[in-house]
Amino acid sequence: MNSINLALVGQPNCGKSTIFNMLTNIKQHIANYPGVTVDKKEGSYTYKDSKYNVIDLPGTYSFSSYSEEEKITRSYILNKETNIIINTIDASNLRRNLYLTMQLFDMQKPMIIAFNMLDIAKQNGQEINFEKLEKLVNAKVVQTVATKKQGLNELKDSIIEVNNDLISHVSTALFYEKLQPYIDRLKPQLNVDSFELSKHFICIKLFENDEGIKSFVKNNDYNYDEIFDIVQKYKEEFKDIHKISVEQYIVKIRYEKADELVKSCTTKSKTQNKTISEKIDTIILNKFLALPILGLIIFTLYKFSIVYGYDLTNITWPILAWVKYTVVSLFPSEDISSIPYLTQLAIWMMNSIIALLNYIPIFLILFFLIAILEDVGYMPRMAFILDRVFSKFGLHGESTLPLVLSGIFAGGCAVPGVMATKGMNDKRAKIATILTIPLMNCLAKIPFFILIIVTFFKVHMSLMMFMISTITLFIALIISKLLSISVLKAYPNTPFIMELPSYHIPTLRGLLVKVFDRVWLYLKKIVTIVAAVAIVLFVLIQFPGLSQKEKNQYDIQSKAMQDTFYKQTKHSTYFTYVNEKKELKELINFYTQYKYEKMNTKDVTVSKAIDEKFQDKNQLFFLFAKPNKNKEARKINKALKILLNTRKKLLRELKNNKIENSFLGSIGKFFVPVTQYAGFDWKINVAFLSSFAARESSVSTLGALYESNQNNSLGDNHTYSPLSAVAIIIFMALTPPCIATMIMIKIQTNSLKWMLFALFYPIILGLLCAIFIFQMGTIFSLSEIEAMGYFYIFIILITLALGLIPTKKETYV
Repeated sequence: MNSINLALVGQPNCGKSTIFNMLTNIKQHIANYPGVTVDKKEGSYTYKDSKYNVIDLPGTYSFSSYSEEEKITRSYILNKETNIIINTIDASNLRRNLYLTMQLFDMQKPMIIAFNMLDIAKQNGQEINFEKLEKLVNAKVVQTVATKKQGLNELKDSIIEVNNDLISHVSTALFYEKLQPYIDRLKPQLNVDSFELSKHFICIKLFENDEGIKSFVKNNDYNYDEIFDIVQKYKEEFKDIHKISVEQYIVKIRYEKADELVKSCTTKSKTQNKTISEKIDTIILNKFLALPILGLIIFTLYKFSIVYGYDLTNITWPILAWVKYTVVSLFPSEDISSIPYLTQLAIWMMNSIIALLNYIPIFLILFFLIAILEDVGYMPRMAFILDRVFSKFGLHGESTLPLVLSGIFAGGCAVPGVMATKGMNDKRAKIATILTIPLMNCLAKIPFFILIIVTFFKVHMSLMMFMISTITLFIALIISKLLSISVLKAYPNTPFIMELPSYHIPTLRGLLVKVFDRVWLYLKKIVTIVAAVAIVLFVLIQFPGLSQKEKNQYDIQSKAMQDTFYKQTKHSTYFTYVNEKKELKELINFYTQYKYEKMNTKDVTVSKAIDEKFQDKNQLFFLFAKPNKNKEARKINKALKILLNTRKKLLRELKNNKIENSFLGSIGKFFVPVTQYAGFDWKINVAFLSSFAARESSVSTLGALYESNQNNSLGDNHTYSPLSAVAIIIFMALTPPCIATMIMIKIQTNSLKWMLFALFYPIILGLLCAIFIFQMGTIFSLSEIEAMGYFYIFIILITLALGLIPTKKETYV
């Protein structure tokens, strides 16, 4: 079977991905291009005994080498075995889209032009004469409405037609009359054999002084010095003769050709003064309404994804808990006074993975709503609205979505936030955004904030939560500004093109494909990595373990616990069934499993089925678990409950001592000489260290450390003061990214250096701020709310001052 390679090329928001989905159906593969973070989407389909491989190249406005997308797209077309280019054009924005088509003509590759979104063009009163247009461009033209699958068969048939005669479908529509003699003289100087049909393109890009092509020629042509000298000579000669630079002439010819095609082949209804999109924008982009509408949209995004999505976790959590229970049950059962290491590892691993899987309902809703905003065309408008503010701090409009996802106010997640920077073109702003995303209020931080606020700030709960939720944004702007004028200053400030495409009605299938792609990437890249890291943390917490003296002490306590059980049950007629350690162990596991399954159901029928299941499993043990009016069995039940409560306390003490003596606990104690100035002890240090795997771990760690001793509770004034609680909150707000976010930072920046920087600078910043608050509060005898209030005002003043420092920024509309 023949195999034909198709490259889908087009500007962003032209419907290119919809055509890709229309062609390939579900036979797709999504990955990243090697060494970069841009999506690589490949698929295939079979039609009339031939197989067609389709690659959906990144959306790009031109081939100017400003962004990764532009470099990847043109490099793929020129270097790979691309048989046919399918150039997708938004018919409702013809002139803008045709500029990319002109550059594709320069490549001199067989091409089909798919005019998409014709329904929107007609709504805007625009008519296109396609017969005339096809003759003028000297390329195959196909009409499509991808959202409705219109033009699918016509496109497939056109691909066959072009493939049968590739050479005749290389367009010669674009001709640089004055420059062509120089191009013809330069071509023989090139010794690059792999380009064949594209030597014309190399010449054009050399005349445009394109750094990417110059680098390619330098690496592949031994004669590059002479070639560059010839190009420079020709450029000077051209300018002397024609009184215009070569670069300006090339751009002029492209735009003139695009204008010629639009004027010759399109007509617009005179009655249509404004397009539908323009009418909507009079409201959406109104200078008084834009920000309130944006705020409402963001609020709705949070409301549906975070609030309702979190409600859905009440449904998914029992399912995940059942999965955990099922997996753990495959490992060695618990002993009376200990849990086998292998089983502990299984429990730890399942807890780590489930903590992330539990967010899937939130991500499903969040990604679905984001996909709607993207496909409708609102995202570029959101960037347009916020660009003016963000640009003062080294960010720009494209930073909006990542920061929103990460939790500008509360309830986001840094992982999808960092993932969302994938499409940013400005490298300086992209790095600045990635490095400030961990400062946002991710959903996993909220339980910790609530724990501290409820314990120490019951009178000022709402005020404290407001200040915590907003101060992180101000600090992020400060950090971004400082980075932009220092370590990121050398990074290129790519022009920010603010395109306002027409509004589109999204398709359900297109939305679901996007959601699936993003959720799958999250699962594949994050969960597997977190699982590996969880093993490392497990070792750090479990080892070196207890001393022999401590083990002996716990053995004595365990024996005393069992002796108490035997003493309380020896007069029962059932004593002979539980007087051996093996039987007691089996009873404990039976009772624990039974209570667990009963706890997760409220349905009477299901509850009855569980009873029948366990009764069939072991009728005698079931009698001890549910004795009803059987007095002899109730003695066993009562003693068993006392034993289980004692066992629970014993295992908790064992766990706490292991943590204190563990490598992680030792590290926590190691930092006390510094952290004590912020009011932290080793236990808080351990909680922060454990939170690197997942923020939720901080709460569970504190619970494990303080639950066993009522007199040493978190709120005890002898342990932490309200002032130290403020310092603790500020440190958590500025704490470094969790493991999952760090891995995603490494993936998106492709740099270990930036990942390590993202790890260490928040630690230093958070510790300095925490020490500052605690020490200033102590020196001036400030209350906790006064200390937080003064610090809040201080941060706002710094933000305003830095905002006055001008930031160089190029903006193109």
